[in-house]
Amino acid sequence: MRHGERARPFQGGYGGVRAAAVVLLGAWLAIAGATPTAAGTPPGPARLGDDLDDGPGPQDSVGALKSRIAAVQARLDDLQSAADQAILDYHGELDRLDEAEKAYDSARSKAANAGERREAARRDAARYAASAYMGADLSMATAWVSPDGPQEVADRSGYLRLLADRRNDVVDRATASSTAADAIEEHAAQTRDKQREAADAAAAAKDRALAAVREQEESMESILAEQTELENRLASVSDDAGQERKRRAALQQARDAAEGSSTDAACDGTAAAGYANGQIPEWALCPLPQPGERLRADAAVAFIELDGAFRERFGRPMCVTDSYRPLAEQVALFHQMQAGMAARPGTSTHGLGLAVDLCGGVNVHGSVEYDWMMSVAPDYGWHNPAWAQNGFEPWHWEYLP
Repeated sequence: MRHGERARPFQGGYGGVRAAAVVLLGAWLAIAGATPTAAGTPPGPARLGDDLDDGPGPQDSVGALKSRIAAVQARLDDLQSAADQAILDYHGELDRLDEAEKAYDSARSKAANAGERREAARRDAARYAASAYMGADLSMATAWVSPDGPQEVADRSGYLRLLADRRNDVVDRATASSTAADAIEEHAAQTRDKQREAADAAAAAKDRALAAVREQEESMESILAEQTELENRLASVSDDAGQERKRRAALQQARDAAEGSSTDAACDGTAAAGYANGQIPEWALCPLPQPGERLRADAAVAFIELDGAFRERFGRPMCVTDSYRPLAEQVALFHQMQAGMAARPGTSTHGLGLAVDLCGGVNVHGSVEYDWMMSVAPDYGWHNPAWAQNGFEPWHWEYLP
């Protein structure tokens, strides 16, 4: 597909799963959400078949299919980004919930300690009052017989009142501290409860986002069936003999260019090497039998020969979604895709005219077409690179001269 080759540093298994989802889910999203045509009819497979029968040729239909894939790729990226963001939001809410739980536990502990201090102050005050007043005789008779007389009794009474006032102050402060601690505990509990609600809402959003992705994944088999049907219909409405003549003509043109004997200005076998990645002019590349696709001359020769073997085995030409990729397209793709999902502009083998992205079954790891390619393609110099194997990018193939 158009996303094709990925940057080499990101060759892990997770990227492979995501890459497979990009290829397979993109087509389903195209069917479900493609922009209606001017006549109000979505460009589904039946529409493409009608176009082939009524006038426009296979090139127009393939172009329409590529447009659908490009359009839904952005939609698929949005879906995946939304799921990723929902997961990040969920974990953020969990972190804040953990902080709220800790704050609540701390406030509850402080409230308990303040309550204990309040009760201790009250008990001390009660014991003090009992011991002070039960053992003190402040009657008038005692005042006249006391060595210091009434003054001593008055002084003692005032001292007891002063101590009682101070003890009451301690009790009041302990009570106020406990009340404040209780209020803090209540506020912390409310904060914790609200954060729990936020975490639950984030979890629900995460589950919905992941469910949307899973729903697309469950449709993979039907998408593959539709893709195969479309390719078969495109092949069936074409003249097999005409296709073979076209393939042979393209092969001869590419061979002449590769050998330096070509006089065709539209395919120069020596010029391509003199241009930077993604800046090779169209006239320096050789056309493939697949409409709109071009490669460097030697790569084109090998691919067209491989395509002939594929036709003999499967009765149809190879399905190509991308070949040479200009620098401007590399830049656009690099910015559209997530980090690591596309090669850095100026480094893609597509930009050298030495890579193709395939469909029609080859893009499915473990399929009959893919296994055949893994067995036969190396004889023609074409390889599914090691970093792209094991389901990572089964559709990406490179020519090694």
